[in-house]
Amino acid sequence: MIQKKAETVAVVVTYNRLELLKQNIECLRDQTMQLDILLIDNASTDGTAEWAKAQSDILYMNPGENLGGAGGFSYGMK
Repeated sequence: MIQKKAETVAVVVTYNRLELLKQNIECLRDQTMQLDILLIDNASTDGTAEWAKAQSDILYMNPGENLGGAGGFSYGMK
């Protein structure tokens, strides 16, 4: 788990969209303001977990099931 560094947190919800997720994360990393990235993985089966856990700047959480977009954002906000 990473330590909170910024006042702003980007909550990203994903499910089996690894290539698009990588693009999304790169865009967040390119922002001029400092932010933390919280990734909610709705139980992807495409290698998302392995990739995310190898990133040192992402807080990765997996609820163990696909909560859908709204459920994933609700989970992340809690």
